[in-house]
Amino acid sequence: MRPKIILMLLCLLVVNSLAVEFDVDYAVFKGSEEVSVVEVYLLIPRTLFKFVPEQDQYYSDALIRVALAQNDTVSDIQEWQIADRVIDTLRLSSNQKIPEIATLQVKPGNYQLIVIVADINTQQQYRYDNKIEVTDFSSAGLKLSDIQVSSQITKTSQENKFSKYFGYDIIPNASAIFSENQAVIYSFLEIYNLKTDPSTPSNYKVKYSIDDLNGKEVIRGEWRTKKKPGESAVEIGSLNIASLPGGLYDLKVAVTDETTEQTVADDKRFYIVKSPTAQSSLAMDIEAIQLEGKSEEELDEIFGPLRYFATETEIKRFKKSDINGKKQIILSFWNHRDKNPQTPINEERIEFEQRLRYVNEQYSSKRASGWKSDFGRIYLMYGIPSEIERFPSSLESKPYQIWYYNEIEGGVKFYFVDKTGFGTYELVHSTARNEMQDINWQRWISPYSTSPNLTY
Repeated sequence: MRPKIILMLLCLLVVNSLAVEFDVDYAVFKGSEEVSVVEVYLLIPRTLFKFVPEQDQYYSDALIRVALAQNDTVSDIQEWQIADRVIDTLRLSSNQKIPEIATLQVKPGNYQLIVIVADINTQQQYRYDNKIEVTDFSSAGLKLSDIQVSSQITKTSQENKFSKYFGYDIIPNASAIFSENQAVIYSFLEIYNLKTDPSTPSNYKVKYSIDDLNGKEVIRGEWRTKKKPGESAVEIGSLNIASLPGGLYDLKVAVTDETTEQTVADDKRFYIVKSPTAQSSLAMDIEAIQLEGKSEEELDEIFGPLRYFATETEIKRFKKSDINGKKQIILSFWNHRDKNPQTPINEERIEFEQRLRYVNEQYSSKRASGWKSDFGRIYLMYGIPSEIERFPSSLESKPYQIWYYNEIEGGVKFYFVDKTGFGTYELVHSTARNEMQDINWQRWISPYSTSPNLTY
């Protein structure tokens, strides 16, 4: 491990840095002794750098610095330069991206991942800063590394920084975005702590599948049996995604040790974008045309589910606006809600639209759209529950459900009761902040209680 560096020194070098304009991803693997290995993947547009003339061509030079910091101290850092050459700068495009990789070794724990990309010719710097958790693989039991997704695997005769196992280069896709021209998603991961006995050969099973944002399996995987090469194994998988429409998906990998019958699983989110260069402007044009013929009542209906995410100012402004003002508010609603603006898609909007389709399919009634129900609102705002407990009706109680969200605020619950017995569940209590709280919620499951303000 290199000598530790005070984080302040690293920060002093990037006082004039700009917001990140390149893609960053990472995966954690088991290292030696007490450390874990963190691979950091970059995808840098060639147009980020200035090309200057040199004889009969143009060149750019860049400095890349990747560090993991903890408690204001840099635990490990890697720094290198890259040079790029072109004959004609007119051939450069933002779609042309340079893949890079850094490998750091640190003890398990919580870290700050810092990536700095600097153009040496202009002294311009770009910075990425994010909190990550480095997994501890030291304990016993079957474990998986993180999943590295790739859009390219090539056979290589000369080992380089992208070389993994079996003589292949696995080029990481740091953006996790796949276009319509990329029909296959590749993945790489490692399996640890397989139970082995030299006198008795044994197997493990692996399954790859893809779910949509609502947890529906859209590409069904089959279990495949493989011989254990030892206590650890390497998995390189591939799935054809050409038939999937644009949207957010989860690549899921499950592994079972046939000796111990223990199963572990992991997933990796990725995006499919159809016609990425034209999608954004085309979508805006189509949406504007679609809104043009809407009445004010129809615009109110469209804005309805957006209220769950809108600020009080936006809601008041929408109420006071005329029909043209309401159209503009709807059109621009997601513009400043893009947490990853360097990608060609707005992940937050896509996730909302997929959730909205789901709740309208699952929770709509003859009287109202699904997003107006309490089930629909909670699903739209918080996503898929970690767990759902369903309690049917009985002589002692009305039907009710408890939704658990283990990753929110340290774990929260939502309690829904079908007060009328007609299948309309109302939220009666929650442990989440800014939600309805009624410590005496159990009175609603009594078969003799009624709802004074039942709405549909």
